[in-house]
Amino acid sequence: MISDTQVSRTRKLVVTALGIVTLLCAVLYFLSFVLGMWQAVAGVYDGPPILFWVVLFFTLPTAIICTVISLILVGPRRGKIAWISPCVFALPVLVAIGVEVLAPDTKLH
Repeated sequence: MISDTQVSRTRKLVVTALGIVTLLCAVLYFLSFVLGMWQAVAGVYDGPPILFWVVLFFTLPTAIICTVISLILVGPRRGKIAWISPCVFALPVLVAIGVEVLAPDTKLH
């Protein structure tokens, strides 16, 4: 395992930048999910909002690539932002499971 003194300052800077990119991807994804749910509740769409899927298509691979590069550069313990941000991508799925468990008979309309 690489100690803190062995990781160069340039690597730490690159990992921080990649972590910020991953965080921005996760925030954009989550905001598109919120907007899509807001529009679904308002009755704008009959089916799933297409914007949500488009944003997911572009942000998830970017976040995964940035996370993998960060983990390769400094190891799994030092890329904290890179670990946390991809977990946000699972949040809508967890919310949907929670809603289904807590209120299975709830309908949008």
